Amino acid sequence: MIYAATTERSIAMVLLSIVVVGWAIYVFVNIRRSKSEVGSEIELAPNRGSLPNDEALEGNRLERVQAFGVLMLLIIALALPIYWLREGGRRAGAEQGFGERAAAAGERLAEELECVVCHGADLGGANYAPVVLDIGNQFSDQDNYVVKTTWRAPALDTVFARFDTEAETLDEVDEVRQILNYGRGVMPAWGLPGGGPMTAQEVDNIIAWLWRERISDEEARDRALSAKQTSTAAHPEKTEGQVLFELHCARCHTPRWPARGSTQLPNNGGAVEVVPGPPGSGRYGPALNVVSLERLFPDIEDQISFITLGAADNVAYGEFARLGNYGMPGFGRVLSQEEIRAIAEYERSLDPAEQSTVQFTELHTTKDDK
Repeated sequence: MIYAATTERSIAMVLLSIVVVGWAIYVFVNIRRSKSEVGSEIELAPNRGSLPNDEALEGNRLERVQAFGVLMLLIIALALPIYWLREGGRRAGAEQGFGERAAAAGERLAEELECVVCHGADLGGANYAPVVLDIGNQFSDQDNYVVKTTWRAPALDTVFARFDTEAETLDEVDEVRQILNYGRGVMPAWGLPGGGPMTAQEVDNIIAWLWRERISDEEARDRALSAKQTSTAAHPEKTEGQVLFELHCARCHTPRWPARGSTQLPNNGGAVEVVPGPPGSGRYGPALNVVSLERLFPDIEDQISFITLGAADNVAYGEFARLGNYGMPGFGRVLSQEEIRAIAEYERSLDPAEQSTVQFTELHTTKDDK
């Protein structure tokens, strides 16, 4: 195995060479001296010489040795507690320094990967990132369409307010790591386990950067409240539950929600107005309606708790559903219990019969003259 030369390794090799040469010289000199001692061990033996008498051994010399021992004991008695008291701060400082270096490396990596293109320069999800979606023949029984749309990516500075909500240190982060490794929705997999380009250390660096950039729960709640007020003012006909559902839930639970609005068709040069499917009829997340939710959560309080805490790994969704994973975030640190209850009541008011009625006429195309 060939090792690359480093300054530390070079210094270690020099010190090792000095030690080896020193021992060689020591052995050589002792061998040379021992030749003249052959046959004179009695005269040269240390215990054959004159030794100090009892007065010398038990007098000032003994007191000096005892004083030296007491001094060493005192040093140990003082040094060990001082070292112990400083050890926690030293370790905390080392961990903080390591975290800062990891966060800086994660920030550089995020710049290379252009994460801010989708998630916003301030990580608040302010950008509307271009996304190409192959929507097949969802809108027509004859044509397949590839829609080039723009959609608002989730904020990254509040990701720990939705996922890993109980994590107090980076070591406890699991859900965000799973998302980075395997992707989520239109977000690709970035980690090696999911087929992405990033090593485990690089994923950890990204997590350290996100941890450093996270905002407080109070700031996250203020942002959510401002978005609700803006949407309510623009759509006074909508209930609070519908407004909150569209802001926080429709991205995953309503078909074609990210592609809504006027977009382009790269495959034929035309334009298309994409109308979202029936509210809550299912997309990345399952369909939500009065029938499914009353079966899944017979008691609305259980549904409110689930929306508050999110999905836990290998814990069933409600009474009978599949085992959960990191898919469903928790909103208890972003929304109030009254707001979460409004979402639950709105979802439980949705009609499954209306959700199953998807009209192809929802697609309106305007092709170029070319």
